Amino acid sequence: MVTSNHPLATAAGMRILLKGGNAFDAAVAAAAATSVVQPWNSSLGGNGFATLYVAASRQVRALNFFGTAPQAAKPGLFNKEKLNLGIMASPVPSNLRGYQEMLEKFGTMKLATVLEPAIELAEHGFLATADFVDQVKRAEEIFKRFPTSARIFLPGGRVPEVGSLFVQEDYARTLRQIGERGPDDFYRGDLAQRIAKFYRDEGGILGLEDLQKYQARWLEPLSISYRGCVIYTQPPNSSAIAMLMQLNIMEGFDNKGLGHNTAPYLHRFMEAQRLSLADRNKFVAASEAVPVPVAQLLSKTYARNQQGRIDPKRAVSSMGPGDPSSTPGGSTTHLTVVDRAGNMVALTQTLGGLFGSYVVVGDTGLFFSNQMRHMHLDPESPSQIRGGVRPRSNQSPTIILKDGEAILALGTPGGDGIWQRLAQVIVNVLDFQMSIQDAISAPRFTYGGHQETGSSLAAEWNVEDRIPKPVVDQLRSMGHKIKLVPSEGGGVNGIMRDPKTGALSGGADPRGVSYAFGY
Repeated sequence: MVTSNHPLATAAGMRILLKGGNAFDAAVAAAAATSVVQPWNSSLGGNGFATLYVAASRQVRALNFFGTAPQAAKPGLFNKEKLNLGIMASPVPSNLRGYQEMLEKFGTMKLATVLEPAIELAEHGFLATADFVDQVKRAEEIFKRFPTSARIFLPGGRVPEVGSLFVQEDYARTLRQIGERGPDDFYRGDLAQRIAKFYRDEGGILGLEDLQKYQARWLEPLSISYRGCVIYTQPPNSSAIAMLMQLNIMEGFDNKGLGHNTAPYLHRFMEAQRLSLADRNKFVAASEAVPVPVAQLLSKTYARNQQGRIDPKRAVSSMGPGDPSSTPGGSTTHLTVVDRAGNMVALTQTLGGLFGSYVVVGDTGLFFSNQMRHMHLDPESPSQIRGGVRPRSNQSPTIILKDGEAILALGTPGGDGIWQRLAQVIVNVLDFQMSIQDAISAPRFTYGGHQETGSSLAAEWNVEDRIPKPVVDQLRSMGHKIKLVPSEGGGVNGIMRDPKTGALSGGADPRGVSYAFGY
């Protein structure tokens, strides 16, 4: 089974499974295809994470392929716009190194083979959907500032029409060259030389040495116990620890007894999210830059302390970070693959904001991300700009085991909402025994990433009439300021596996064009 945020990417992954590939092969195929059909949120030049379950060893592995800041990066070179847009906004492009690591360690097919679906989509084109055209239209004025981008995405100086065939010849040529020569061509060979020259000519700081030095990393995943299961996800520089902190807090409540989406239940979840958000902003950065008190933040004792900070009848007006030292010890995409052997891949990759830096790198057809935006000019921030470290990220691909068997893999795009919405979906499954599709489809809420203090927090609901008005009114009377919107956003997708029968069930978010397919 394959789930992703686009039907053609799901089809690419399924094509590899049908050819005899395993989950790791199929995940790379789906990831590469996504970068062709949804270039606003994915590219080989983006950054990402994958959480893997290897059936043969029954182990969960965490693969970090998030790009580091260029070695020359320092606060004096940046302002807010340069962190978000243009030639300075990109860390080292890293997705390709992640694909390489996964294939070399666990795959069965060559990179050239798994790139074939993406090459065909880029070379022969695909129909521009209304969603595709809308994304390009949103970026039109910015594209006009960058000739290499406008040449591809504004052919003839215009936004493509719905139903037109959108072809990316440069990207197809780059993918084919990588397939023939291998990833080292991108990091050390001809492509690397062309990338470095483009950045040098355009006044950027990403250099050849940055590309040559970059390596993806295998890390020990973070994990907690919850309702008899073990939940695994990414360590910092990922913000996934905040998802685990929420779940630790929520485990202390009788969620089923409170009732799904009742005011008492939602109030506790909202406050748990605010507590976790405050701690994330205070303590979590790239772990190699600033030590993160992981053990303390994830301890059950600390969770109980945090539960005690929640007033069951009223929203706390100012929700600052906790004190773990007192305790012992935008534009992203996600895909999930499970193969017949039970291997699981939850892979999340990103360009940061819409179309990343907005700059197509020379004639490669590639966008690089604008994830330098997660580094800060403030010298007191744990995420201050430093060369060679990974910016903080929200990506949180997750795998859940019960009695040693992998039962669920899931993830989502969506900025600071990523780890917030995943916690809600996991509670829907484990506390309320929902199917994966029902758990994903259920109404959700998210908070902005920099509003953890004060009473001006905004909760975004999926559909107004799916939350009864009396519930909303009661929450408002408790001090919550709720903004009702047609769609909360995100694009959760995941796959559940019955450990007794091996049967798979997939879920794809109805809020977008996510798609699940299995056989």
